[in-house]
Amino acid sequence: MRTTMILPMIVLAQGPALAKAQESVLPVRAVTLFSSGVAYTQREGRVEGNATMPLTFRTTQINDILKSLVLIDENGKVQPAIYAAKDPVNRTLQSFAVDVTQPLERTALLNRLRGQTITATAASPMTGKLVSVENKTLLGADGKPVSAEFLNLLTERGLSTVRLDQVTDISFNDPKVAREFGEALALLAAGADDKRRSVTLRFEGKGERRVQVGYISEAPLWKMSYRLLLSGVKEGSTVPYLQGWALIENTTDEDWNGVSLTLVSGRPISFIQDLYQPQYIARPVIGADLSVSPLPQLSESVMEDRSNLAARAAITNSMMRGQGGQFGRGGGFGGPGAMPAPSPAAAADKPLDPEAMAESVSAQASGEKQGELFTYKITSPVALPRQQAAMIPVVAQDIAGEKISLYNPTTDTRFPLYAVRLKNNTGLHLKGGPVTLFDGGTYAGDARMLDIPPGDNRILTYAVDLGLQGEVQNKDGSSVETSLTIKRGVLIRARKETMEVVYNFRNKSDKPRTVLVEHPYSAAFKLVAPAKFEERTTSLYRFRVSVPAGKTEALIVKTERPLSETYALLDADVNFIEVTTQRKEGVSVKLKVALEDVLARRRKLQELESQSNERDIEVKQIEQDQSRIRQNMNVLDRNSESYKRYVQQLDEQEIRIQALRKQATELRAQRASAERDLRAFLDKLEI
Repeated sequence: MRTTMILPMIVLAQGPALAKAQESVLPVRAVTLFSSGVAYTQREGRVEGNATMPLTFRTTQINDILKSLVLIDENGKVQPAIYAAKDPVNRTLQSFAVDVTQPLERTALLNRLRGQTITATAASPMTGKLVSVENKTLLGADGKPVSAEFLNLLTERGLSTVRLDQVTDISFNDPKVAREFGEALALLAAGADDKRRSVTLRFEGKGERRVQVGYISEAPLWKMSYRLLLSGVKEGSTVPYLQGWALIENTTDEDWNGVSLTLVSGRPISFIQDLYQPQYIARPVIGADLSVSPLPQLSESVMEDRSNLAARAAITNSMMRGQGGQFGRGGGFGGPGAMPAPSPAAAADKPLDPEAMAESVSAQASGEKQGELFTYKITSPVALPRQQAAMIPVVAQDIAGEKISLYNPTTDTRFPLYAVRLKNNTGLHLKGGPVTLFDGGTYAGDARMLDIPPGDNRILTYAVDLGLQGEVQNKDGSSVETSLTIKRGVLIRARKETMEVVYNFRNKSDKPRTVLVEHPYSAAFKLVAPAKFEERTTSLYRFRVSVPAGKTEALIVKTERPLSETYALLDADVNFIEVTTQRKEGVSVKLKVALEDVLARRRKLQELESQSNERDIEVKQIEQDQSRIRQNMNVLDRNSESYKRYVQQLDEQEIRIQALRKQATELRAQRASAERDLRAFLDKLEI
């Protein structure tokens, strides 16, 4: 028989400030996408009087909401926002009068409610305090034992028992117990849905007024892709034309209708901190105070740009049209001054009609610098359904550029790459992204572009230049000594190490080539030839080489670095000093005389040391011989002639040892004096 629990409805009371609730949700009015993986969403609407507005967010967004939520009430006061705490469900459930943290059968649940007053409806209602649920064994109709559960209640008549399978309904007489039981079950159900969370916003005021809500949330990175027409738009033009398309995605749970969209190029620091999860600090458990004897306590213990812009002024001036950051061309796309639409025959001449491409697309954004960031403000409201993406043109104008061939032997030792060197004269911060290039109305290749701040340069490579062949020859490094000096007893030998690399180019095409050669840069080496470089990055020099059609040209890059070696003349090898004095070049007469003097003094020191060492060696040899003699004397008769000869020999050796030790001491004293003289000489020696 199915048992039914009769529970009262649970109603959460609201305070007086929340008396008036509004069902409408604040619509999204503006979205700002950043290139650091976040979006700033601004909602706006009108409220009247005291108002509450629930907003639902994904659970993964809550930490960002709690960190960044901004509330504005123009003529009222913002009240505390309310949201459900993310306490572990089991922990919260344990705080209710009825613990339902684990799935419970009816018997186990009733046993947990022992002592509560309940009404059990069987053949007739029975009200009393729940004592227990008891299991008894009875005889069935067939005479076999069966198990049955009985509900024991303490009623006004005393202890009453009713068979549990005959009870149809059980209700709680205590409203608090009934309410908490319902709340526990509701919380248990809410805990199963962990995808959405609600934040209730509260505004207090009088009359109708505008309120705004803003917050940061995770969002996909907005991206840029470009189309670059190398030959320009108009016939015979040499000014490249750039189109930039912003790629955006609405991955939120609601449509964007008439949203003001802003794209920010920059990387503000953004992070996630867990503010939603309640934090608990473990506390020590202290036992009851007992009067016991205390235990004994223990105490414990591009860096440079030197390109010759003046020499290429004519080219540069022609490339610098359209400065000032204005989007569009001439009189605007499709407006006065626009080129007439090409005829079908003309359009078929080329796979891509540059003029038609430029006339068909106009930039739908205005750019401006805000602090250290650059923003693209989409000029028209955006309508984008949820979980959809869009491409929006934000750049459409000429850009300064020059076609070159870029040669780097680490990329390809034989052929350079076709490249275009762009100078960002658009007034915009061009965000990095892929670039598709077209030349003469035909696809020319793809390139990758890093961010280009206004006024900066970038080189984009897009194809292999098979009409120009390169070769690199690395000559062996040479070392040339430049000077010899002495300062305070130190011989300083200065040298110069020279490295030379030859780049040879052969232009097999019928058009001249401008080659930009990339050569490794090292701060330790100084550039000797050529006299100047085009530009320098942190790791590369770039040199410009012009190669006429059908001709060959060579570029010689020579670098050098100074090397210095020091030798302390007091400790340097004597043979090295002797070899240096015998050199005929690079050694002045004064330096040679000084080195010869040092050499003579050093040899005198060696001679004195050698003589003192010889005395020491002879003393050791005599002492070894004396040890042998004493061993022989131990086995001889003291009155024998042999014994007497040994005694006389020992006396003579002792006299010799004393003389040798005296000579060694004198020689060491002479050497010490000579070394002091040499040190004093070297301290004053500067040549």
